[in-house]
Amino acid sequence: MKRIFSSFVRRPVSWRSRAALLVTATLIPASMVSAAPPSPLYGLAWEETFSGTSVDTTRWNFRTDVKALSAQLAANATIANSQLSLLMKQEAVSGKQYTGAGVISKQLFGYGYYEVQARTTTNQGWHNSFWMMAGNGSDTFAAGRYLEIDQSEIDTQSPSSVPSGLQIWNGQAGSGANIGGPRCATYSPGFSTTGALHTYGADWREGAVDFYLDGVKYCTVAYSTTTYRQDPVNIWLTALAYKTPVTVGGTPQIYDTVRFYKRDQYVMNGRYGYSESGSGWLNSTLTGFGLLPQRYSCTAGATATFAPGFNQSGNYRVYIWKLVNPNADTQAEIAVHAPAGTTTTYVNFTSGTSGWVDLGQYNFNTGSTNPAASVTNTVHAGCQRSGAVKFVRVA
Repeated sequence: MKRIFSSFVRRPVSWRSRAALLVTATLIPASMVSAAPPSPLYGLAWEETFSGTSVDTTRWNFRTDVKALSAQLAANATIANSQLSLLMKQEAVSGKQYTGAGVISKQLFGYGYYEVQARTTTNQGWHNSFWMMAGNGSDTFAAGRYLEIDQSEIDTQSPSSVPSGLQIWNGQAGSGANIGGPRCATYSPGFSTTGALHTYGADWREGAVDFYLDGVKYCTVAYSTTTYRQDPVNIWLTALAYKTPVTVGGTPQIYDTVRFYKRDQYVMNGRYGYSESGSGWLNSTLTGFGLLPQRYSCTAGATATFAPGFNQSGNYRVYIWKLVNPNADTQAEIAVHAPAGTTTTYVNFTSGTSGWVDLGQYNFNTGSTNPAASVTNTVHAGCQRSGAVKFVRVA
């Protein structure tokens, strides 16, 4: 399967043009399918072009649940013309009279810009979505989900309307675990989404999610880091029967190239890029950035390393999350390892307020996770909690 990670042919809407696009949204042609991430500081981190002969099961799970008016079948997710085609059929399966389909990325993603090119099916009664939530497709009410980003939930009776927004869950199994749903006003782009490919984008950043269609930002929804957990999500591309009358035999639901861009690098304990050395590391009952669980050690010399593996070279502002606690280390040794050398800062975690501590600006190069491009937190005295480090790209 062909995948492009550094260069590709596109007709981008430049970041400098975004302000004009926001003012002149009605002038955007319906045929435009190429867009761009919110600024040139974003770099491509992951891409799927669907150029094989079948869904790559090393990268994707199939949606296989039974929900609303259809059962979802792996056989209905096909590849044609370098596009994912989700087929919709009238057939009796698992007590339903229709079958739909979907694929879910095996990889988890965090803050960044999510994008897909899609064309809505002409079949009636279907619910077609580009969305992000933790899960593998076997059950949309599984445990472990906290954030659901619904970039577009298009009901095919209204193909000129694009509902978007968030659903917030408490991580427990079951359909009753929803604790909120801040939504956008339904966006009306002025054209039918069945007529051509269009580019749907969602930028999840610290504190909010921005929604885009063909390069135009049409909504921002807050997602507080002090109120809600900031757990990673999978990418979902789906179609299910939802509302009568339901028809089949029209055009399939098409999803074209999927991309994920990152500007900043966040490493949190227990996630990719995080490692520990030394003894005494335990799970803490306290939460840190984004209400995520913490790890701690009271053993002098124990270290926690945050090494993101940069998808693009550049200058980054580096911060560590400080969780204030009376039994914490008064002289925690925080070392930033950059190509130009190592810079050490000593932070008192017993005083002040909890929050991000600025460790300075550094240049990092593209590369895999390794301690040579990282932040280490070394315990000297007390019990040091290890939570999160962020690398914010500034140039």
